[in-house]
This record gives sequence, C-alpha cells and structure tokens, in this order.
Amino acid sequence: MLLALIDVTTIGLTLGNNHGPVRFVLGLAMGLFIPGWSVVGLLKLKNAPLEFSLSAGTSLALLTIAAQFLMTIHAWHLGGLEVATGLVCLPSLLFQSRSLLPSKRS
Repeated sequence: MLLALIDVTTIGLTLGNNHGPVRFVLGLAMGLFIPGWSVVGLLKLKNAPLEFSLSAGTSLALLTIAAQFLMTIHAWHLGGLEVATGLVCLPSLLFQSRSLLPSKRS
C-alpha cells in the first residue's frame, strides 16, 4: 500500500511540475522499487531479502531498457518516463494492496 501511495504522489508531483527534496526522495524510491515490485510482488516469494533485492534489480533493469529505448527513438523525457512508469505500475500495486486487506465475509 505504501508503494501505491508513493506512486500516486510521485505522479502528482511530476504532473504538477513540483521540484524539491520531497519529489527527489519519492522519485528515487519509485525508480528503485516500484517497477520491480510490480512484477516481483506478484510472485509471492515469502522471502523478504530475496524480494527486496529482486525488486531493486528488476526496477533498474526495466528503467534502463525503457530509457535506452526512448533515447534511441529520440523521445527522451525524464518526467514523461516517470509518469508513464507510475501509470503502468499502478494497477499491479493496487491489486497487490487490495489482496492485503481483510475480506468482509458474512
């Protein structure tokens, strides 16, 4: 749930063209964990150190590939990549946070 909140906040700050230390820290957290957790979190590995390291590695790999692709087609824009990444990852994060909530069964 925390990553979904960071994702939405970062998208809002980026679209609002806000700069400063808060956006920097949230952008760093987003770049290091959100794309990877969107994939790795669905695997439910039940091993925190493994999930942490795979999330960071997967995030960096996915963002490197996306950045290289954008530079190759001469469409590089960091803010655009940040918003696009956030929007692509948001459904997975919301799905995962929803599965953490207790279900209401009658």
